[in-house]
Amino acid sequence: MGSCTWHDRYANLIANLGEYGAHGRWTFCGLGACVDAVLSAHDAVGVLLASPELPARMLGQALAQRAGTGVGGEMRVRWDAGPAWLDGVLPPRKAMGGTGPHAARVLTLLGAPALLALGHRDAEQMACVDGDICLAQHGRPTPARDIAPHGVPRPKIYIFEFTAGRPVGSTVAPRSSRIIVRFSDPGLEDDQEFEALSAALATDAGAGVLSGFSGVGDAGLDQAVSRAQPLGLRWRAAGVPVVHLEMAGYDTPDLRDRTMAGLRGSFNSIGFSQSEYRAFVPGGAPETSSIVATAERLGVDRLCIHADTWALAATRHDPDHERSALMMGCLLAGTRAALGRPARPTGLDPAVLFEAPPQEAQDGPWTTVACAAPYLPQPVTTLGLGDTFMAGCLLVLGQPHRPEAGRTRRAA
Repeated sequence: MGSCTWHDRYANLIANLGEYGAHGRWTFCGLGACVDAVLSAHDAVGVLLASPELPARMLGQALAQRAGTGVGGEMRVRWDAGPAWLDGVLPPRKAMGGTGPHAARVLTLLGAPALLALGHRDAEQMACVDGDICLAQHGRPTPARDIAPHGVPRPKIYIFEFTAGRPVGSTVAPRSSRIIVRFSDPGLEDDQEFEALSAALATDAGAGVLSGFSGVGDAGLDQAVSRAQPLGLRWRAAGVPVVHLEMAGYDTPDLRDRTMAGLRGSFNSIGFSQSEYRAFVPGGAPETSSIVATAERLGVDRLCIHADTWALAATRHDPDHERSALMMGCLLAGTRAALGRPARPTGLDPAVLFEAPPQEAQDGPWTTVACAAPYLPQPVTTLGLGDTFMAGCLLVLGQPHRPEAGRTRRAA
């Protein structure tokens, strides 16, 4: 692209951001939600390791080990008293959690319509939901602020964040990330009004999200998948352009593979973090033809991978449109990383770094496209960055009109 840099391309995207929001169509954000209890791993690990409680020490060791490798992800911990112990010893900050809620928050902030699946509407959960986010109520999209809370709070999900260069126990984190700890399996949202309303709105929708299966657990997984699969099929049959399965860290490869197999046909797009992709395709380098082979094996039209410094997708569709989607995802995630919260981007943080992304390639009907991400080695937060990235991609991919943004194939 000649002398044009990634800074220039992102500046152009920011200048056109309002048009993307104005042309946004409904995004259906399902199917898991929770209340996150957010803690600093730097503060928590020392307290856990010093506890006389064996389960606390074991959790502290597991957190330190993961943080020492710079890998976040999810883990299931069998310690029934864990939530009460943590709340009493290390009071957390509460926040809205789950891929669907994070995506709905970002899209709503940008002025694009989003419908969130939320069957649990207790006071603790609703206090964490932005009032502008729409839920299904009485057959209509209804702002959360207009819905009275009801029901009993359920167990929270605990998030331990760590920052590159800071100690976690006796180790130093080489990379910033977060570890999601589940003491129970929250399951999917049982929101029948969401299912009915999303089917009614499907002809005016740009995207639908299937997510949350990593929080179901072995006993309920097959039933959850068998319920979700027809919903994705209905969205696709109604013409929703992108029905996206967002992956996560599963307790075992078997649970992950059962989810993907059971949902096959109900989604045409799938997204992985770099570590999730490597776990799924051991030794598979995303910049090689393995991504195309994997996409064909899964029966999708699009496979996306997001990493710290780049994003990559193999697509059967318009490569320029896909590249704009990747950039939008990176821009929104980078803004959240810099500010510690979702926000409308107004510029790039002065500390961002750009590294060369993987090579682009053509392989029959497939094009592999990539972009550099505005990377911060020490972000304010890493919570929700992957979900924010996904929301940005879907905002662009679901557009009825496609604003021009970054149509050149190479960056300086």
